[in-house]
Amino acid sequence: MAIEIERISDTELERLAEQGGSLSVEAGIIEELRERRAKDRQVYAFRVGDYYFTGPVPDARTELALIELAEDAVDE
Repeated sequence: MAIEIERISDTELERLAEQGGSLSVEAGIIEELRERRAKDRQVYAFRVGDYYFTGPVPDARTELALIELAEDAVDE
């Protein structure tokens, strides 16, 4: 299975946080995004395999590194 980086919209995160509750990973990501955006940072949420990543849109090298990390975690 090929792992890809998928940008997750704020709306989707909100929906997942509602399903998972206030202590869910998605709720924590929403809070992190709000805090970083309050500091005028342009950050987004991404799903990489079973993991989430927050930050600016990744460049090609960062994408490759994130995919490799997710693949290594699947192999373990």
